[in-house]
Amino acid sequence: MGRKKTGESVAAFPSAAAADRPIAGVAAAARAVRALADEGAASIVLRIGDGAALADGTEKDIERLRGTTPVQVEAGNGPEIALPGAWQIIRATGKPGDGLVSRWLNRPISQRVTWLVLAIRGIRPIHVTIFNALLAVPMFLLLLFGGRGGLILGAILFHAASVLDGVDGEMARATFRTSADGATLDSLVDMSINFLFVLGLTIHLALRDHDAIGWIGVWAIVAMIVGNVLIGRRVRAQGGPLGFDLFKRSSGRIRGAVDLIYWVVQVISSRDFFALLFMLLTLVGLERVALSIFAGVAVIWFLYVVTASLLPAPRRYRGAA
Repeated sequence: MGRKKTGESVAAFPSAAAADRPIAGVAAAARAVRALADEGAASIVLRIGDGAALADGTEKDIERLRGTTPVQVEAGNGPEIALPGAWQIIRATGKPGDGLVSRWLNRPISQRVTWLVLAIRGIRPIHVTIFNALLAVPMFLLLLFGGRGGLILGAILFHAASVLDGVDGEMARATFRTSADGATLDSLVDMSINFLFVLGLTIHLALRDHDAIGWIGVWAIVAMIVGNVLIGRRVRAQGGPLGFDLFKRSSGRIRGAVDLIYWVVQVISSRDFFALLFMLLTLVGLERVALSIFAGVAVIWFLYVVTASLLPAPRRYRGAA
């Protein structure tokens, strides 16, 4: 059921400049409109103290965020609406399914990057998604042709891509631009970067060491491909956006062995965990160990995906956002 309409609501700004002021990428007036519409206002009046016209971008934001609620702009004074600050908005863009590394390392960094990026007018989540995808090119080339130094830089870029992966989603949630297409594109980019990193590392080690490490990497690649295909089929059957969160449980108290098993599998198979582990082990010369651990975890992750794809999704699972 929708929220009951409560009548006309008024929000006033001392000037058009104050109404146009961006807060985390959205004009203040548009944030006021969205807040009042969410509270159930049947109609909204924006009063501008100096009577000046709103900027085109502000009017577009208002039109995008008002939903079906009519909005009238007029000169005058009235009650000013309390709006959250940019950092408060961005701090609320985390996800319940964040893993340990994401919650305590990646998210604090990515949210600060988001705060800086949203200060740039006209930037959209898709721009960050494209930038992140382009990081895969130098990462892959460094792994193939950069020698020992390239191996280290490639691992650092992989971890950087994992951190920056949060920025486009945080931007989308902060500016009310989330969409199934955006979530699917973001997940496809993530999967491609993961694949290119493991492929580049496998080729590098196979050509350097000429032993079984190449076949260990091949197994990891096969497990990644098949597992992601199974996730894609499950998502398509459910009609949702492609994402890694398909089989994730919300974070919360662990009650019993089953919850503990799910939590451990999610932590050790998460992208943020392995991107950090790859970087740290590569920095100390243990890249073979990193790939071997990844291949071993790929077995657990693969069995987890196969099992979960055959079972009804529990109510505690959360879809991609």
